[in-house]
Amino acid sequence: MIKMYGANLFGKLMTMLFTAFFGVLSIGTGTGKTPPEVPEDFEPVLRFAVCSDVHLSGDEDDVNAKEFREFFTQSYSYSKKSDTYKRLDAVMICGDFTDWGREKEYKMYREIVSEELKGDTKHLVCMGNHEFIEERETEGINAFDNFRKYVNENTDTHEIINGYHFIGLSYSDKDENYDDAKIEWLKSELDKAVADTGDKPIFVYQHPHPTLTVYGSINWSEIKISLALKVYPQVIDFSGHSHYCASDPRSIHQGKFTAVGTGGITGLEGNVNYVDGNAGTQKPSSSYEIVEADAEGNVRIRIFDGYSDMFYPENDYYFPKGEKIYTWGNMKSFDTKPVFSEGEITAEVNEKGEAVISFPDAKGHYDAVSYNVTVKNSSGKTVFCSSVISEYVSAVDDGASVNIGRQEKGEYSVSIKAVSPYAKIGPAIEGSVTVE
Repeated sequence: MIKMYGANLFGKLMTMLFTAFFGVLSIGTGTGKTPPEVPEDFEPVLRFAVCSDVHLSGDEDDVNAKEFREFFTQSYSYSKKSDTYKRLDAVMICGDFTDWGREKEYKMYREIVSEELKGDTKHLVCMGNHEFIEERETEGINAFDNFRKYVNENTDTHEIINGYHFIGLSYSDKDENYDDAKIEWLKSELDKAVADTGDKPIFVYQHPHPTLTVYGSINWSEIKISLALKVYPQVIDFSGHSHYCASDPRSIHQGKFTAVGTGGITGLEGNVNYVDGNAGTQKPSSSYEIVEADAEGNVRIRIFDGYSDMFYPENDYYFPKGEKIYTWGNMKSFDTKPVFSEGEITAEVNEKGEAVISFPDAKGHYDAVSYNVTVKNSSGKTVFCSSVISEYVSAVDDGASVNIGRQEKGEYSVSIKAVSPYAKIGPAIEGSVTVE
């Protein structure tokens, strides 16, 4: 028997705890505020693309290298098709662009960027924890030396693009720390930006999520970033590290400042109870953001599915300057129990002899983020019981599946319940399947 991913009771309690915590953070921002649609007269004066967690291996057959090139191709293609503004002003990579920080991975990164970056598009990048692994594990060449040699002489940067400030922050050392001097530098640069542009958005980026903000920021985060940014409400911060799905409504959070989770180029993951480790998805996946701002400081963020080569249809976010719409409490107020679409549960055996259960997608106000799957044999014995991350990582609704491992030939009963982003569980879909 495969046990449920994390203890059911513990997971439920932790979900309730964090839901309550974020709800308190959202007090005063109101609930039931319908997110605004992008105005027809929205006219960008700035556009940039944001990704993270590329994890280049340096090998010729690296699939992540292909997806990273697509990141550039797709971003430029979207820009050229725009009616009013056809520029791509910058690309932003929020760390972990290499897998180990090896020199061959840096060489691949530099080669791809030099070949794919067009015109005067700015290259914004910071170091993640994987840029330090070679040094940490094998005492290889200093990580900062590699970065300065192949990427940029400055590991922390402050640039102004079309009147908007961009501040990037790398780790201080191989142990994934941000020392006091680094945080003070960040605050100093933020003060300069505020003095220059007032309440217009300031774009900040680093690898880990600011603690207690977006999906994944419980255990893939840095508290010093949260504390530094909390007095700068005009900040829109981009981060990666968790690989948690960018199309999840919890991946955008407006509290003391605005935080955005970038997902990942190399593949998306999730967590079924906030604390108990990661759960991988059942299919290849990648995501990133296209960000646009107008002259007044209003910002639009669209989430792109790199594998499907299309935008997620329900993740077009618009931030009117100075307003807070995408708070935990407000987004949660729209959540409903996911209900399965019409269809049957089926099973087939793959080339490895493992049984794969397929079933229709479930959706409430938001797509289901995970499924509680229970499979019993003809004797009533449970042979599989687990929570799995749903396939909402894909912008295409084409059903879901879960690998339940090697099973004996015979009849099996299956019960599946869908779980919403804010832990609402919908009615089960049930059926029987035959494993041939």
